[in-house]
Amino acid sequence: MEFLIFLFRGKHDILNFIKIPMKKKTNLFWVVFLAALISGVIPVQAQMKKQVSINGSVKNNTFTTASLYQIGKEPLLISTAPIGADNKFSFAFEIAKTDLYKLQFDNNNFVMLILQPGEKVDITIDANDFLKQLVIKGSESSSDIYRNQYVLMAGKTKLDSISNLSYKEMSNPKYDSLLKVYTLSYEKVKTDQDNTLKSFMLEKPSSLAILFLLEPLPVDANYDIYSKIDSSLFAAYPDNFYVLNLHNQILAGKATAIGVVAPDFILQDTSGNNIRLSSFLGKYVLIDFWAAWCGPCRKEMPNMVKLYADFKDKNFEILGISLDKTRDKWIGAIKSEHMTWPQASDLKFWQSEVAALYGVKAIPYTILLDKEGKIIAKNLRGEELYKKVESLLK
Repeated sequence: MEFLIFLFRGKHDILNFIKIPMKKKTNLFWVVFLAALISGVIPVQAQMKKQVSINGSVKNNTFTTASLYQIGKEPLLISTAPIGADNKFSFAFEIAKTDLYKLQFDNNNFVMLILQPGEKVDITIDANDFLKQLVIKGSESSSDIYRNQYVLMAGKTKLDSISNLSYKEMSNPKYDSLLKVYTLSYEKVKTDQDNTLKSFMLEKPSSLAILFLLEPLPVDANYDIYSKIDSSLFAAYPDNFYVLNLHNQILAGKATAIGVVAPDFILQDTSGNNIRLSSFLGKYVLIDFWAAWCGPCRKEMPNMVKLYADFKDKNFEILGISLDKTRDKWIGAIKSEHMTWPQASDLKFWQSEVAALYGVKAIPYTILLDKEGKIIAKNLRGEELYKKVESLLK
């Protein structure tokens, strides 16, 4: 009723036009209803919850229960249903909007679903071959998740076969020539697979099934296509936790694209003094996102130490940005890894504002800037990073 009263108070001109008496409490509802209807403020039916039903059957059943979770920032248990002697189970509940769900049987066996209000979903599962024998009817979006997964599975089988053939031929005197053939075959399979997934994204740009392609098609490597679908997906699900994350990543990608000036920021160093990124203008700068708890980051540090030792006197600087949350561990890692370049952190872990500003979703992650502060490369490591910096400083 508070929402309705709010609408009523904001639509005096319409109410005055309708001229419905407001003396009785019963009239208030109709005043608000007509005002909203006439003004187009609220499609009444769209606000009503609709029932969703799930009927499932498990072949070769080894499970006793099925649990249904709504998936957001934290999973929310909706209901748990027993699997009967006939190996069947069912759920019936109401939802007001399309969202992500997980139907879980144990820690290793589950089905991801995209459920829409009013859907009647039938699911058939084979406990002996959980993924390949999965059949979903009545939920097109849920079926799309697994249609894409089957594309990935088929691609992986082909890629593994090519890799195995290449490995077996390593002792062949003509291996160099064969390797070129295997490499071309591998790249063609990968390209065909990616193109199939991208075609789906362009065909259904507002489908939540796209969220399940973020790993095989990372945003950084496929920024153009994610930019195309972002407006549709975000318009359809602006309050979905994962859609919002993707949207923010796209915005960060625009702000940190190759060729643009890197967003400026201020962070405190290990002594509590402010470090401003723009204070390094005039030098080539490598921003290195890392953390003491990050194994791959620590493994990469000897390469960073060599990089800094070789080029620190040649108009080159490294600025370490830590995603730690414990000061002692951060400082301890700096000392033990012999990092002598500037370090800064807000000690906010994955809530780091600078990491969000640069769209960092995994570490280690590097951004290389030219002397004018423009971004010239991202996510280089090891020998590739060394050669890039070396070529810039020649």
